[in-house]
Amino acid sequence: MRILQVTTAIGWSGGTEQCFLLAKYMNDFGYETDILTFEGCELDERAKKIGIKTVYFPNTKKLSLQETKKLAQIIEKYDVVNTHISRAHWFIWLASFFTKKKPKIVYTRRVPFPISKISLFTKYNINTDAIIAVSPQIFESLKSLPFIRNKLYYIPSGVELNRFSPKIESSIRKELGISEDAIVFTNVGNFSDVKGQHILIPAFQKFVENFKDIEVYLLLAGRDTQSEKALSMIRNYGVENKVYPLGFRRDIPQILKATDIFVFPSLNEGIAGSLLQAMAMKKVVVASYVGGIKSYLKHMENGIAVEPGSVDSLYQGLLEGLKNLKNENMKENARKTALDFDIKKITQKTLQLYKELLK
Repeated sequence: MRILQVTTAIGWSGGTEQCFLLAKYMNDFGYETDILTFEGCELDERAKKIGIKTVYFPNTKKLSLQETKKLAQIIEKYDVVNTHISRAHWFIWLASFFTKKKPKIVYTRRVPFPISKISLFTKYNINTDAIIAVSPQIFESLKSLPFIRNKLYYIPSGVELNRFSPKIESSIRKELGISEDAIVFTNVGNFSDVKGQHILIPAFQKFVENFKDIEVYLLLAGRDTQSEKALSMIRNYGVENKVYPLGFRRDIPQILKATDIFVFPSLNEGIAGSLLQAMAMKKVVVASYVGGIKSYLKHMENGIAVEPGSVDSLYQGLLEGLKNLKNENMKENARKTALDFDIKKITQKTLQLYKELLK
């Protein structure tokens, strides 16, 4: 079985990481798996470093008829093609009409947004053999739609547990000049409205104002956290001496190791991989009770759930996080929750689906 994992995403994101991890572990399990991406992007570079073969899209923005036929010549060499983002699936779907041998085409749906009628009648219906929903919420929303409910499967995103382990070492606090006694809040997510940093920063500012006797900091890791928009927001709330905008980072496990409380104020989520990563590292987590998070976050059992979009609710969540810093039972439950999302288990489930389709 030859497999191709596909994404058109240039930057790094949860979906890109899952594309990478599935290719990595499918190869480890003995199934030849390549990645279709763009030359020189982060995914391309990471894949090359560990020996995963990459092939490239003919064009970065749109496909002409000639380029679609070139793409068809690429995908017809594989038995299964799994796409991980809408535009990538659109490209593969178009190319599938020009293949001499059509592979089984699988689309992994990672967002809970509505599907247009055009997409429903075309790229989700014709020439698409299976649709994977990464959260129960996405699965339920798709199950109500005609044409696709019989090709719908639930397989969540996975966490690389050996990488996100409580046992790893970190020098992040030393590098940033943060004392071991300080309280460190961390958010991992690309800076955007949907990720809720505009809720987090005022909630954090309120926390700083009310706990002036505590040394406390906020780490922001992710694309555009060093953008002028992000820096301006931080300045406007007067917390520039308390917030470390770290930008895009490759050392997220080390950043989480240096963290006391992980904060995830997203307004909408598929499965929230970075939240599961923090839970895998036995961190106290404070997160919006939204999207796929609802399927595994249990308030005051394995984390602290807050109302999405509410500064006051998030602030109260930060207070609860502080109160539960030494709640080892909550931390252990968080780790146990993450075990259910072990990337090795997720890879095996995905491979089983591929095999069923090929039968």
